[in-house]
Amino acid sequence: MKRNILLTAVFAILLTGFSTFSFAQGKTSFKFNFGTSFSKPEDELGTVARKGKSMQPTVSVELGRLINYGASDYGVRVAAVGGLDYANFLSNDATTVLKTNITSIKGRIYPISYKGSMEDAMDKAKSSNNFLGDLGMGLLIYSFVNSFHVDYGVGFGKITESSNIDDPNFPEETVKRNMTYFGWGFQPQIYTSDSGKWNANAFFDFGKFKWENANGNTSSIKASSLGFGFQYNF
Repeated sequence: MKRNILLTAVFAILLTGFSTFSFAQGKTSFKFNFGTSFSKPEDELGTVARKGKSMQPTVSVELGRLINYGASDYGVRVAAVGGLDYANFLSNDATTVLKTNITSIKGRIYPISYKGSMEDAMDKAKSSNNFLGDLGMGLLIYSFVNSFHVDYGVGFGKITESSNIDDPNFPEETVKRNMTYFGWGFQPQIYTSDSGKWNANAFFDFGKFKWENANGNTSSIKASSLGFGFQYNF
């Protein structure tokens, strides 16, 4: 129920933003995102644990740079991303809780990125009879296409197991795991300042942290995140 309310609120803000504001971004940008992550244990971890507190915080910073396709305003945007994600799981019998935090470093690629005003891009699409320019939702589509990205990186996780039933004799245990991450998502803009220097964005990111256990088997955490961010364009 809480997740549905959050999603409804995010989409309402998105639609309001797309109907009111302009969109732009610079060649070099710095972004800060914050929001909520919904995680699920999978592979071997999923056989011994289940979802606990589903809404957990996630924050990230991103430094990006647009590499143009020749003389075009379009290009591929590459970025370095640092993140911090939390997850919470219960053992299958609910007697213990696994509290997880993961610090990550990722490389990010936006395959189709536009430098400058999104409305200028729409005008060019209309003048060239591009089908996107003829759609009532063209600006929305352009912004989502412009913000689509793929991530790959590494995570440094700390998993702490403690009692979930107030057992004072339970020996709390912490293990650290080196992880790999692969994910994708969208970060559409919802506001741009008059100067074009500042943007606000929503984000919808999906990915998986995966690692090898001490016994040689694979465990993973599947995460879906949503929230908001602010970007400065240099």
